[in-house]
Amino acid sequence: MNILIAYAGSNSTTKICAQLLAEKLPGAHVLNLSHKKPDLNDFDTIIIGSGIRFNNVNKSVLNFIRDNLDLLMKKNTAIYLCCGFPEKINQYLLHNFPKKLLNKATSIHCFGGRLKVKPYRLHDMLIMKMVQKNFKLEKRGFTEIDYDSIQKMADEILALK
Repeated sequence: MNILIAYAGSNSTTKICAQLLAEKLPGAHVLNLSHKKPDLNDFDTIIIGSGIRFNNVNKSVLNFIRDNLDLLMKKNTAIYLCCGFPEKINQYLLHNFPKKLLNKATSIHCFGGRLKVKPYRLHDMLIMKMVQKNFKLEKRGFTEIDYDSIQKMADEILALK
């Protein structure tokens, strides 16, 4: 099985998760959509990964899906998101992905994430401070990478063979 993990994110968490997932999927190829566009004809399984920033997936991921939706519908497709608020995963998915792609996906997971206040620009830092205050993150704690979800997705992908 030829597997592509195509991701993009505004911090390193999405990349780290792509690499961790690739370690569990022999021969998987990892590609940052912000740097390169893949030839999907070389793969039978496509895993799309993105970080969430202010409710939105990375623009490179949106463009990738828009440009390749017809071909993605003919492949085994999976989706993972990295975000600081995993309890909102369904909201993020419905807001950012075509419904037919969500229905077709063989695996969808939230890999957690790391909510970072720095090194954002001043405007972003002010918004993050409000988020911290409104969600009382001091009591809740920051999220971390969900290694169990990464393993579950790997198992689901390997079961497609």
